[in-house]
Amino acid sequence: MSAMTEPNREGLALVAGALAFGVAADVLSRTVPARLDIALGVSALLLVAGILVQRGLLPAPVGIAPFGPPFALLTVALIWRDSPTLFALNFLGMVVLAAAASPAGRSVGYHRGLMQVARGATAGAAPLILREIDWRALSEGGPLSRVRAVLLGLAAAAPLATLFGGLLMDADPVFDRLMSATFAPRLEVLGAHALTLLGWFWVAAGTLRLFLPRSGERTVAQALSHGRFGLVEVGTVLAVLDLLFLAFVAVQFRYLFGGVELVRAATGLSYAEYARQGFFQLVAVASLSLPVLLFADRMLGRRDPAALRRFRLLASVMLVLLNVMLVSALWRMRLYTAEYGLTELRFYTTAFMGWLVLVLGWFAATVLRGGAHRFGAGAVTAGFLTLATLNLVNPDAVIARTNLGRAAAGRSVDFYYAAGSAPMLPRRFGGCSRRSGRATGVRWCAP
Repeated sequence: MSAMTEPNREGLALVAGALAFGVAADVLSRTVPARLDIALGVSALLLVAGILVQRGLLPAPVGIAPFGPPFALLTVALIWRDSPTLFALNFLGMVVLAAAASPAGRSVGYHRGLMQVARGATAGAAPLILREIDWRALSEGGPLSRVRAVLLGLAAAAPLATLFGGLLMDADPVFDRLMSATFAPRLEVLGAHALTLLGWFWVAAGTLRLFLPRSGERTVAQALSHGRFGLVEVGTVLAVLDLLFLAFVAVQFRYLFGGVELVRAATGLSYAEYARQGFFQLVAVASLSLPVLLFADRMLGRRDPAALRRFRLLASVMLVLLNVMLVSALWRMRLYTAEYGLTELRFYTTAFMGWLVLVLGWFAATVLRGGAHRFGAGAVTAGFLTLATLNLVNPDAVIARTNLGRAAAGRSVDFYYAAGSAPMLPRRFGGCSRRSGRATGVRWCAP
């Protein structure tokens, strides 16, 4: 298939036209009075459609010419009178005309046409992206292909960066303050523009696709059959996450590992208060990053040596940063336990983190060396080894000894929780007894 087949050319023309309208709608919504922006926006959409047809990028629509004059009159009527009610009625008339001019409206009736217009505006750009455009058929290595790959990678990285960024901001107040001060003012402005642009782009893409015919379209199954991506898409996702993790690790080295006074001066919190909230978030980030790495390896369509080397480099950087974050999580748990004691949740989460360390190492030894088929069995084996270790060490006994050791050292301890953590507790540590020990005479409390 050539790089620019007819469906490809027409689909790209529709996307470009819808994007141009989205930019115009964003500008109009911020620069002209209410209601006037809608009237000018409708005119801009008609202008975009006319340019696409006039330049031969799309065939001229057939059968809708009689609807042109009344639609133009209603467009003028939108701003003819300064009446909100009359504006709403004129706009409703335009919707009815659009429903009548739609393919379903001309062949079946107004009600079907109205449903078709609603479906087209709601589906928006999705059919274009999934069906009209064969992205893999674009020229390999060409500038358009590279732009497409970077944009696709950024689109995939955005929700992941939002998720991981939110967890990391919850994990560290200094990192939260840094990210908020750096990005929040810009994101507020950019986000408002982006939402407006993308919203109108979505509606325009669906509307233009409905009224401007195409020569052909691909099916969704055909589109999804090209399920693998190149290094640029996968590498963009990993690079964005690597930068995010690197920023967090830099904060950790400065503050978490920098000492008590630095933390107190920067946050006003004690060392234990600073450390207490981040443990579980860091474990969540590390555990969620593993499926991202596995999926990235699976989706990497190119298997040439250069692409593999770059992928392994980006994945290795992420593994190193994840291990630093796990060290940070362990350090936080050490401080947290010393200040507040040990619980089942804290103990088993620490054990889970130990399994994660083994699995991340196994990922480096297998997947990054071309042995992805061996990864699953090794991860399961590491899980059974962790489970066997837990059975041998008796977690309840470890929790009870740790908490009772705090009591012996004069620190506070939750005796009620400790009574539920161990099968038997000596009476000298509090609680009541149901039987006496024969050898030592120490009375025990059974939960």
